[in-house]
Amino acid sequence: MQLVIIAGGFGTRLRPLTLRRPKALVPLLNRPQILHLFDRVPRSVDQVFVAVNYMFEEVRDFFREIHLRPQVTVVHEPEPLGTAGAIKNLKDQIEGTFVAVNGDVIDSLDLDALVAFHRSRGRAGTLAVVPVEDPSGFGVVALDGEIVTRFVEKPPRDAAPSNLINAGRYVFEPKVLDLIPDGKQVSLEREVFPLLTREGLCAYRYDGLWSDAGTLASYLHAQALLLDAGGAGIANDADVRKAQLHPPVLIGTATSVEGTIGPHSVVGAGCRIGRATIENATLFDRVSVDDKAHVLGSVIGARAAIGEGARVRESIVGDGVQIPPHADLVGARVAP
Repeated sequence: MQLVIIAGGFGTRLRPLTLRRPKALVPLLNRPQILHLFDRVPRSVDQVFVAVNYMFEEVRDFFREIHLRPQVTVVHEPEPLGTAGAIKNLKDQIEGTFVAVNGDVIDSLDLDALVAFHRSRGRAGTLAVVPVEDPSGFGVVALDGEIVTRFVEKPPRDAAPSNLINAGRYVFEPKVLDLIPDGKQVSLEREVFPLLTREGLCAYRYDGLWSDAGTLASYLHAQALLLDAGGAGIANDADVRKAQLHPPVLIGTATSVEGTIGPHSVVGAGCRIGRATIENATLFDRVSVDDKAHVLGSVIGARAAIGEGARVRESIVGDGVQIPPHADLVGARVAP
């Protein structure tokens, strides 16, 4: 079976982290985000296509340098084609029933179970739906039994037809490609799914771990879910003898910590953390944080430095940025 990973986005909501790396390779728990998806690729998948526009060469080279069980082909989109256009771009390589997934979603969905459900219903397409407490920030699905009747994009919470949202996991028959025009930007959610509802688009309800990771808030939510699910740990050569750790946390190799870390925090390799506080935050590799600094609800790019007494809250700090002592950042995006 073939799997299409839609990974062509610019990652604008995670800038400046995506100015120098594609969104698929943004670290999540000290690994490129896309590898978390590969952790769950079932043995029934023997070929994977990764559809990429932005920073295609970086994604291509990444997959050339690692060895994964399914055959991986990185496919270039010369122009951004949207979630449906990226699939249409593969029309000459799709050979039968196939799975398509959004590349910026973290979950524990059983893809084989999704495919089995799809085959048993005999429809052109099936999408996974997941319940959320507040659906107002998502594409909400209205159902009649298992059949999707309509989509409502980001409705007010009290006007949503359900609490079920599109989970970004799909199974399609090849005839779905006929609904997507060639060579133009097309959205699955806004343009193709409304057409599929006329033929009978099925919904597969899924109740497990799920989060997208395309914004600061959702990235940190995905990180927390993965840490809670067993992703925490401390590298054998990390020096945390003087640290106060509040689990779950993940501490990378060759890192030294004297301050307070956690909960729900990740520290990359080669970091140096003084008597500072890191809470619900991520530090990429080789970050330094000086004494009395406080990093809360933020992501700090590789080789950045946080000065003594600085406070960084709900912010994204780019690679190599130097935050001066006693600075106070709230909701900031600091580029190199």
